[in-house]
Amino acid sequence: MIKKIATLTVIAFTILGCASSSSPSTYPAHKSASNVLRSATNEYIINNIPLDYKVSIVGYNSRFVNNLLEVQVDLKNHKQRQYELEYRVRWFDDSGFEVESTPWLPLTINAMEFRSIRQIAHSPKVESFKFYIRAKQ
Repeated sequence: MIKKIATLTVIAFTILGCASSSSPSTYPAHKSASNVLRSATNEYIINNIPLDYKVSIVGYNSRFVNNLLEVQVDLKNHKQRQYELEYRVRWFDDSGFEVESTPWLPLTINAMEFRSIRQIAHSPKVESFKFYIRAKQ
């Protein structure tokens, strides 16, 4: 129980820190060797670096609802054209082992559109997540 409270406290401070700004620079990213852009804490992963200049993740939040982790990721299309994308969420327990994941799900984002995507874990064992987005395959 104490471990759960400590985890929730850390998550709450993380959310409060992230909620203060919706600027993409709030979530610094770095390039990996595999054509992937990652946030500093790995909550989101863009599987196509050129996509980051067109569509970006401008914010994210997470919370526990009835002991299940719910996440919301905010996307922004910066261009005057529509993009066909795919996204998925991988869910992890407190040891970092993957508990479950969604399949790649289709997403159409219109020109200059701001879009929020929400997903909820199906297991109370889930403590963290990674959000992946890529151009439609």
